[in-house]
Amino acid sequence: MKILEVNNKALKKYEGMTMGDLASQQGKHVCDCLLDFVLEDDLKTDFESSPKPTPLKSLEEIACSPFTVPGLSDGGAHAKFNPGNFYTTSFLIDIVREHKMMDLETAHWKLSKYPAMAAGLLDRGHIAEGMPADIVIYNLDELKLKDSSKLYDFPAGDWRRIVRSDGYYYTICNGVVTFEGETCTGATPGHLLRHGSSAPGAPIHALSRL
Repeated sequence: MKILEVNNKALKKYEGMTMGDLASQQGKHVCDCLLDFVLEDDLKTDFESSPKPTPLKSLEEIACSPFTVPGLSDGGAHAKFNPGNFYTTSFLIDIVREHKMMDLETAHWKLSKYPAMAAGLLDRGHIAEGMPADIVIYNLDELKLKDSSKLYDFPAGDWRRIVRSDGYYYTICNGVVTFEGETCTGATPGHLLRHGSSAPGAPIHALSRL
């Protein structure tokens, strides 16, 4: 477990260290070290822990399964712990570019049309005449995840953790550019959706864009 960010300026020098290394340095049991540290930081320390790596063969079997829909969502319950918003970029980098487990066209289908079908949004997920023009323009070779950061855009000034990335040029929703690179244009052309259709004004709604 790594010390990601501290509140107490006197503890800044320990950011980036693991609790195991700090415990060894201070000659303490790791549990005692952890408790002493968080108390000294007024219980405001952010820690980071990495999941155990998945064997590539297992990852490929899961990613390429016809029964697997890529995605990560728990309704925002872990907005301070796991941003989750970067899974599409990670999928393109790891599954397609680095390990070549599937071609780009299949990945696009997995990340767009397949989840739209699974959610019952039949007029979303692919580009065709009469379809909403939701398009992302990017350079696969330039895709790169950045370090996580805090965004203070919740009610009452509260924060959530996000991960930005390089390599994206434009994000287009309903034919309108909403992002140029990382810069938000301020346009909000999205509509509320109902099961089976993206037609606005339907009586039963789900969010179309987050």
